[in-house]
Amino acid sequence: MIGRLAIAVAPLAAAMLVQPASAGCAASAAKSGTREAVFVYRVIDRTPGYLKDLSVPGAAVAVIENGKVILARGFGVSDAGKATPVGPQTLFNIGSTSKSVAAWGAMRLVSEGKLTLDEPVDPRLKRWHLPPSQYTLSGVTLRRLLSHTAGLSVDGYRGWGPDDIIPTLEQSLDGQTNGAGALRLVAEPGTKMAYSGGGYTLMQLLVEETVGKPFSDYMRDNVLRPLGMNDSSFILTPGVLGQTSRAYDELGEETPTPRFIEVAPGGMYASIEDMACYALASIGSSQSARVLKPAILDLMTTPAPVTDGQRGLGYAIQPAGSGFPDGIERVGHDGGNRGWQTFFWVSRDKRDGLVVLTNASHGWNVSNQLVADWMEWKIGKRLPIPRSIGATILRPLHEQGVDAAIARYKELKATAANDYLFNPGELNKLGYGLLRKGRVRDAVALWELNAREYPDDWNVHDSLGDGYAASGPDFAEKAVASFKRSLALNPNNSHAREMIGRVAREESIAF
Repeated sequence: MIGRLAIAVAPLAAAMLVQPASAGCAASAAKSGTREAVFVYRVIDRTPGYLKDLSVPGAAVAVIENGKVILARGFGVSDAGKATPVGPQTLFNIGSTSKSVAAWGAMRLVSEGKLTLDEPVDPRLKRWHLPPSQYTLSGVTLRRLLSHTAGLSVDGYRGWGPDDIIPTLEQSLDGQTNGAGALRLVAEPGTKMAYSGGGYTLMQLLVEETVGKPFSDYMRDNVLRPLGMNDSSFILTPGVLGQTSRAYDELGEETPTPRFIEVAPGGMYASIEDMACYALASIGSSQSARVLKPAILDLMTTPAPVTDGQRGLGYAIQPAGSGFPDGIERVGHDGGNRGWQTFFWVSRDKRDGLVVLTNASHGWNVSNQLVADWMEWKIGKRLPIPRSIGATILRPLHEQGVDAAIARYKELKATAANDYLFNPGELNKLGYGLLRKGRVRDAVALWELNAREYPDDWNVHDSLGDGYAASGPDFAEKAVASFKRSLALNPNNSHAREMIGRVAREESIAF
């Protein structure tokens, strides 16, 4: 077995790094200099405050500099009820970051001559086939699946609950997807980029039929373990679940982690130790060469055709000068499912990177602040990245009630408007979270504020109509008035038109 990642840091940070990673990527770890130690200390010092202020229970952070792991550890809690700390081996669902790792499995088969990038995929399949289309089925190739240019539908998946019967892969492709729809060819392959998680599900099937075993088994034996990712998994076994953090929704409340049969697009679980190893592999390391030839990795991180320079094969690309403010090109892939958010980006040229795993739907707020710290360290100037106002008012909402949350919203808008995201979506999303939990009055209070703040936004009035409709007969007239206001702003809003009729029928009122 490959050992765990051993990290030595300068004295300034060594006392603070109480969760040393183990030796899986030990060849990359060396004693950090003062400059690196200063940043390690900054991350360790600031991250707990970000978690508290933004109501994110836990996170794990890895920092790569000059091809070395200078930090890989957890912060906060993996189980808020038990106050269990996040450790370096705590597992997180990494959402769509799974696509980046999954692509390694397909590309290993390419490097072995078992698959090719540009032959039609469908003739190789036995268990399922793409349905007939007006577009060219033979244009659906592995290269296009991995670069989101195959012309396929299904951008993402909602997943299933712990008590649901999970469909087979073929059933998912046929449309048993809990609302995501069936996989179909909806545009001419190779003409444009359109994000398709469904394309990665098709790739998963292609790999399974090529190797004759489940995708999760193949990935474990041929990608994850050779890269030193000894805890990571594409299958949620009882053992994996026991090592996995709890997940927390947009209200900061525990939510079941989604279950997927479509594991290649978004079902992988990883620890921060393992993601540090993967970051090094993505840059190019001795361990990455165990899985992929350097030329294959170069190809994966090079822009694919018709992607406007933004997609390789499995990797998203932030081109130099149009992404990170230090002007460095980086490759990676963000990810998120309900209860989880992941940030993963590396520079192959500068051999640096940042990975942030969080166990909350709004964990991207923590990632954003750590990116601001990272870029401040790089260029000497802190980015003005605003924080979510919705996440910021969660603490007063839970501790003191909706009136306190609204008061905090107004206070921050009056005194620090540039430091927070003030837009219609912030309160809109928070309101629906409350509505799903049966907290109708609180949802309506936030949406009434939103309607006053954004009186000309049709979607704001549509949401307020939903809130009034859920409040009972006494609010029927208000519901209809909100839906009519939404329709006036957007005559194409079929939901508002439908709801006006529904409220009228249910309450036997003529409007």
